[in-house]
Amino acid sequence: MSPNTFLKKARRERGLTQVHLAEKLHVAVQTVSSWERGERAPQPGVRKRLCEILGKSPEELGLPPLDGGSLHASTQQDHVPLTVVLSTAEEDRVLPEGASERVRDVASVQEEEQPRAVRRNIFAYAYEDVNRQRMLTRVHERWIKGVFEESLYRLTLLVVPLQERPDLLEDPWQEVFQKSPLPSHSLPPGTRITQVYDQADGELLILGEPGSGKTTLLLELARHEIARARHYERYPLPIYFNLASWAERQLPLEKWLVEEINTKYRISPKLAQIWIEAEQIALLLDGLDDVTPEYRTACIQEINTYRQKYGLAPVVVCCRSADYMAQPARLALNKAVVVNALTTEQIDEFVALAGQDLAILRLALQRDAALREMASTPLMLNTLAIAYQGVPMEEVLTDGSFHIQRNRIFAKYVERLIERGGATTKTYTSVHIKQYLTWLARHLQVRNQTEFYIERLQPDWLENNREQHHYQRTVIRLVTSIQCIVGGALAAWLKGGLKNGVVGSGNGILGLFGGGTGNSMLGWMAPGIGGGSQGGASLILILSIVIWLVSILVGSPSLPTLTLRAIWHGLRTGLRTGLKFGLIISPFSIALFTALGGLMHGISYGLGIGFFLAMLIGLLSGLGDGLRHQQEEPPEKVSFKDRLVDGLIFGTGGGLSFAIVELLLQVNHQSTIIYSFIAALFYFLAFGFGGGTRLFASLGKTIQPAETVAWSWKQMAQDMGNTIKKSLLVALVTLVSVGVIIAGITSLFFADPAYGLHYGLVFGTISGLIVGIAGMLTSMLQSGWSSDILADDQHTIPNEGIARSGRNALIGACIFAPIGGIASGLATGIGFGLLGQLSTWPVMAKAFAVMIAVVLFVIFTIAHGGIAWIEHYTLRWYLWKWNRIPRNYVDFLNCVTNLALMRNVGGGYMFTHRLLLEYFAQLAPSQDGRSVSALSENKELGAYQELSAY
Repeated sequence: MSPNTFLKKARRERGLTQVHLAEKLHVAVQTVSSWERGERAPQPGVRKRLCEILGKSPEELGLPPLDGGSLHASTQQDHVPLTVVLSTAEEDRVLPEGASERVRDVASVQEEEQPRAVRRNIFAYAYEDVNRQRMLTRVHERWIKGVFEESLYRLTLLVVPLQERPDLLEDPWQEVFQKSPLPSHSLPPGTRITQVYDQADGELLILGEPGSGKTTLLLELARHEIARARHYERYPLPIYFNLASWAERQLPLEKWLVEEINTKYRISPKLAQIWIEAEQIALLLDGLDDVTPEYRTACIQEINTYRQKYGLAPVVVCCRSADYMAQPARLALNKAVVVNALTTEQIDEFVALAGQDLAILRLALQRDAALREMASTPLMLNTLAIAYQGVPMEEVLTDGSFHIQRNRIFAKYVERLIERGGATTKTYTSVHIKQYLTWLARHLQVRNQTEFYIERLQPDWLENNREQHHYQRTVIRLVTSIQCIVGGALAAWLKGGLKNGVVGSGNGILGLFGGGTGNSMLGWMAPGIGGGSQGGASLILILSIVIWLVSILVGSPSLPTLTLRAIWHGLRTGLRTGLKFGLIISPFSIALFTALGGLMHGISYGLGIGFFLAMLIGLLSGLGDGLRHQQEEPPEKVSFKDRLVDGLIFGTGGGLSFAIVELLLQVNHQSTIIYSFIAALFYFLAFGFGGGTRLFASLGKTIQPAETVAWSWKQMAQDMGNTIKKSLLVALVTLVSVGVIIAGITSLFFADPAYGLHYGLVFGTISGLIVGIAGMLTSMLQSGWSSDILADDQHTIPNEGIARSGRNALIGACIFAPIGGIASGLATGIGFGLLGQLSTWPVMAKAFAVMIAVVLFVIFTIAHGGIAWIEHYTLRWYLWKWNRIPRNYVDFLNCVTNLALMRNVGGGYMFTHRLLLEYFAQLAPSQDGRSVSALSENKELGAYQELSAY
């Protein structure tokens, strides 16, 4: 037997050693040790004391249940208990009276397979199969502790009357024997759903009206079956599924189950498939009525197809009666039961137990037949009890249609819960609580969701295209502003104390690594490209090229495959863009430098700076379009107004960051103003009108958090060949493009082709190598570094996913940015040392290593998880601005949870009942003023008006 890890873990959580626990239980230390080794199980008397000391149920400690086999210590109502007799000296087995043949078969098969000498008690936990125990624990924690035990009417769990309906099922023998369906009949009072399940041999359909307790019965059954599965080594695993998500893609049920087990319970698809094929999963399928009507029949047919393939696997389905009967298909199961209305005796007994608090309600129920009908389900009976506790008779008696009455009751119920909240609701008024819950309920209903996780908010929760446009532009501006600010700061840091384009005071990054002052460290490259752009300005030019191209690569969904058509497209785009912006920038530059040093100085420097900025924009735009060509959808058209606002934002950000760094470096103020304005103009045009906002194509469309991350060396190795090939091609295209353009322009200014070719070769090589390295790292990251969202059952803290996404983004950036920086520094050293033949290449290499590492850190953080963080909180800000949610959403959701309007499920929230969700959803007005649910369910037009007046 494998160790009882559950018991061992619980002991350690209490801070107890085996010695301390043995002393508390008055047993030997060896006895406690044998329990944890799985060799023995404690006697019932000791087991009870053990549960009290460790504060857990027997199931949670990996032990048989208490009280002679009842499946839960607090529940004595199961009529078919698993009578467990465990002895440390004997290995007796007692099967329950009336247990299904399936249970007996499992027992007999296991007895035959195990030799007598090593045979263990069949009721002992299957410690050997850790995966089974983990699965059972996840279902129990999620649905039994998280939902069933916290349900709205958990304190008054009524034994609802059941009626068997054979006519609601598909009978495969109908055509053979031409027999009439068996008549429906009521089951004996007090019949438990577990008894019906056993009699149906695990094949059951549960129908009922809204609020009748169908889901509660299903979860009660799940709790019972979890306990059985813990004791029977080969007993099917009961797993809860909600069919609402099936309608999204209408997959074959088997494939959908594998995906649900993987995403919801974090079990590998391979293991899930093994369990399914071995018929080791008992499907507890809730929410068939949540499947949209047009797909409901197809869903039933999928369930029947699954049953044909896995006929011995237990299947239980829950649905509202009207929704099931409204479609033609029938489920092929053994039994169907309908949850009947509570009897008058049950209602009277329930109300009588409350004494004087519900005396008026009891009298009203006797007088008002309509109210008595409303109270015929457990949910509405509890709702009435809370809503009308101690109110006058005239407020209890009702009139109007059923839906109007029910809405009135829920309105009173909500008000009463809010009033009871007292201090809890000081932060939020009753109006705000209803407003926020109405918005949330409507969106959950539209999406067929029952659980809400804050991190699952998406842009499509916004009301219309106008709101989505505002949100998307804001996200784009935030992300691109970060890019411009970083670029401007790095350019100023590299420029240092430039004066008239020459490296000057040594306060910049080159001076930090020993470059000294002046332009001597650039050697023969000191004249620069020409036209006023001397060596220092040329370095800024190459840095800008690299930053832009690295941003394009890292922000792309995959490394592009370049074609001749893409390259030609990029060249045309770049040439056209460069000429256009050259005509715009040059006049401004000439005017600025004329004011600084006279007309000739203005023409020389202004024309050169303006021309090269335009060339830079054209080059980057062309290369960017070439790299993106054929790999993403055509960019959305951006209006002139948006372009103008974008340009002003980005220009201001880039220019200010440039100026601030220069001031910190104590650069001449006049020079700072001129070059800051030039930087602002560059970012204004490049990112406002030159296509810079398309660096991340999917910004603001879908939030994709990186809540969990994993690294796969195997996958990276498999993709390495294709990665190297693509990276070399991108590097070659960049090298040639940058080298040819810079060589051509340099030769034009200096009339020296040899100088120009040499200059272009150095900068082209540096650009190509750094971009190739960035592409290589990006591709490695995308193939080896995988990210995903957390399974619902793994959420323990509200909004945990977004926090994890931000943290994982920083981790990934901390790993890859230094690698990219070092590799880029080496590439710079190759360019300046081997090709440029400069003795100061180590200084250049160190400086570019630091700057590229900073660039990669920022871009990797944004592209691989940081964007999700920005998008999420931007969306939250807009929803708060438009009065859809409160500023502190977690605090609000905890508040309404304390009011019992919602309940916490791990790190998520759900309404305490679907009827309550529907009540709030129908309060949301549609475009024509009517409530959403009134339109969707064809209710009376006056329902909403009466409710509003109430």
